[in-house]
Amino acid sequence: MQNHTSHHQAFPPTQWSVLISARADDTHERSRALEQICNTYWHPIYAYTRKRGFGSQDAEDITQGFFADLLETDEFTRMREEKGKLRTFLLVAVRNFMAADRRRHSTQKRGGRAQVLSIDVDAAEDQTCLEPADTLTPEIVFERHWASTMLHTVMGRLQRAFEDDGRAEVFHELKEFLIRGSGKQSYRDVAGRLGLSESAARVAAHRMRKRYRELLLEEIAGTLAPDDSVEEELRYLFGVFES
Repeated sequence: MQNHTSHHQAFPPTQWSVLISARADDTHERSRALEQICNTYWHPIYAYTRKRGFGSQDAEDITQGFFADLLETDEFTRMREEKGKLRTFLLVAVRNFMAADRRRHSTQKRGGRAQVLSIDVDAAEDQTCLEPADTLTPEIVFERHWASTMLHTVMGRLQRAFEDDGRAEVFHELKEFLIRGSGKQSYRDVAGRLGLSESAARVAAHRMRKRYRELLLEEIAGTLAPDDSVEEELRYLFGVFES
């Protein structure tokens, strides 16, 4: 197993490291930390709920209710990194919430729950509707959207890093080369627009791919317990797209 405990303080505040802040005595810091997790990971929960057979409005209502419940209780503050993967915790937690909701017969009217998230239902529906109708379990749908959220977050971090260095144009021109062989343009064309030699453009793309992988491993590590393998989780998350 790979131990990454020493790296946790370097992670962006979007994963298990947020829970450290969530356990803080400072009420404002705790609230901000929990809201960060909710706003980052609502989409996998919404997709899971839709796959469980709920309509879009009901799925939004359940997603809002689930995160409102987490924010209002001490569920997060009782967690410890040793408990395992953040995605597993959230999946188990939403299952428990939905079961408890049914037992309580909490059939509130649509939109009756507290609105704690800004949910773009139209965008979520566009992505959710791309999933095969019958071949995937709700759990696989959840994990696919979890992985997609992770990749989107990392791409955003990479873009901001380039922008902060004053290299926004380099990012824009080279981002399609992040996956080898995926570029629709040639390195020569891109190099010309950037004022670089073709070899320099290739080196820049190689460095971008390397930095992207580093950020992805950091992002994944931040969702795991200290003794979990980051590389194993990376392989698993990419594997869910082949399910």
